[in-house]
Amino acid sequence: MQPSGALFIDSSNLYHALKNERRLPFDYEELFSQLSERFDLKLIFFYDAIKEISKDPDGYAKQQAFHAHLRKLKWPIKLRARKLKYVQGISPERVSSAADKSNIVDSCREKLMSFLQALGVIHFTKEKGIDILLVADAIEAARTKNYNCVIILSGDADFVPAINLIKSFGVKTVNLHAYSGSSTELRNACNEHMLIVFDNAGFYLQ
Repeated sequence: MQPSGALFIDSSNLYHALKNERRLPFDYEELFSQLSERFDLKLIFFYDAIKEISKDPDGYAKQQAFHAHLRKLKWPIKLRARKLKYVQGISPERVSSAADKSNIVDSCREKLMSFLQALGVIHFTKEKGIDILLVADAIEAARTKNYNCVIILSGDADFVPAINLIKSFGVKTVNLHAYSGSSTELRNACNEHMLIVFDNAGFYLQ
């Protein structure tokens, strides 16, 4: 019998890991399908910072379409979000879109981004409260013992204290992660860990 599990997805951490490995876009449906072979996924929590439509209309539209896609999947998914905090300027997504329209070659993109950042015209963003939401939900899941297993999809070592508390409730913890940006401390804190391994056919869990 499969252990019941709740999956907690740190979407920002995963996005940057996948970006570093050049594995975007990512097939979440396939991920959930493979996890379902090992766990009875009772609930999937997906944490995201919502873009502001007035500052990044293209990014906002794409994000909303992606969230709509997640909601249509057959797995029970709960989107947990807070507003993205903007510090200054325009978004990197808009710069990238403009570069596409201007036919700027890929090899020049990084220099262009660095140049615009130096000018102070690209905004910087901060996610406020997302990690706290994840920690609160994961601890509550462990406290109520509605699941045999808590699965954290992240490479962020900041979750280690929460993992230790979750384990004190007698709930098994699993760190699911990509290779890039994975924290050894987080992997070791959990009862076990699973690596998302990419190959020519896609990916599998190891």
